[in-house]
Amino acid sequence: MSFFTSCYRQLTALDLDEIFSYQTTKEVRMLDRRLGMVNWTIRIIVLIYVVGYVLLLRQGYARFEKSVGHAISEVNGTTYSTTSGVARPWDSIDVVQPALENGAAFIATTVYLTKGQVTGTGSDLNLPCTSSTDCPDNPPLSNAECSGGFCQVTAWTPIFSATDATNTAQYDLVTADTLGVWLKSSIQFPTLDETALFSTIGAETRTPYSATATAVESTTSTTLGNGKTAAPDYYTVAELLALAQTSYETIKSEGCTLSVSFFWSCFVDVATCVPRIQVARMDVNEKRRGFEYQYANYYRPTAGGVETRDLYTVKGVRILISSLGEGKQLSITAIMLQISMMIALLWLANFAADFLMLHVLPERKHYRTYKQERTPDFSDLRNKIAEVEGEKKKLRDRKNRFAAKLDES
Repeated sequence: MSFFTSCYRQLTALDLDEIFSYQTTKEVRMLDRRLGMVNWTIRIIVLIYVVGYVLLLRQGYARFEKSVGHAISEVNGTTYSTTSGVARPWDSIDVVQPALENGAAFIATTVYLTKGQVTGTGSDLNLPCTSSTDCPDNPPLSNAECSGGFCQVTAWTPIFSATDATNTAQYDLVTADTLGVWLKSSIQFPTLDETALFSTIGAETRTPYSATATAVESTTSTTLGNGKTAAPDYYTVAELLALAQTSYETIKSEGCTLSVSFFWSCFVDVATCVPRIQVARMDVNEKRRGFEYQYANYYRPTAGGVETRDLYTVKGVRILISSLGEGKQLSITAIMLQISMMIALLWLANFAADFLMLHVLPERKHYRTYKQERTPDFSDLRNKIAEVEGEKKKLRDRKNRFAAKLDES
């Protein structure tokens, strides 16, 4: 019982005011306008930077997610060509090959048709020669043979050549620039909200382009829309070319490559979001301008006949469509992070004022007397205590030796 009694007495003897005392920092108020102006100037700069720039301008109160969406196109309209005095209609099925393609579309402006090609040896009009040494030696496809001013090769003949009017028919699509292109896209930000879908694919009516639409132009591109009101989604080929700072007359013989980009900037918490649209020309290199590709239709004219094909060489406008975006969502975590950064940066104001006060101002020596306090050198005090203890020990030893001698006598 004595042990518990002792513990109880010790607990009741504790001073709770001492145990739960509150500690605070002592502040010295320096009456100097220069220090105050430096301190408050830096604080105001920090507040403007964090609140004005980071939080409001850069939307530091939100968390972000970049994403890539889907884009499709729909081409409609009819054009025509006139070859040897014969007019031929070309609709969207003829002009667009392939007709449906995710993220791209192709609209022909010039079509070359080489009909009835079969495999065999013939003159390649793309390889003129004066002697056999001018021709490639690559058996069995070519044997360095020159005949009639052209190299002889084994291939699908007659070989396509844009200058061979006998075997290749050329169709110039006169009004292909009037064909319409309906552009649609969608995007999601699954990390922020997997249920939110922003899309123009389900639109039932199209919005034709108008010259009065909000636009920002550069040397090779144009950006439509401001992210608040929907940009037009229906353009003629001529309008797309004009937005890319070129024209149909310039590209109809060689073709070109255009980029149509949908840029989304959406808060996933809201119901609607509209993209900006940028139209730009991609083939800006003067040495490699234009776009063309080839495809063929294979058949046998008669049962058991030789395999034959019709070769189409097509030049036109290649439209690459992309959907890019950045999703945003209000975040308490992001706000707290910015506030924490602001509090940490506010320390710079006190640091700058203290540095100016203690190391720069002429009155720095006087300010140090208030800012800094010197404690006694406790290491010297410990040394003195040790010396005194040593002297006491020596005196005790002497006293003991003297007492021992008295006892012996």
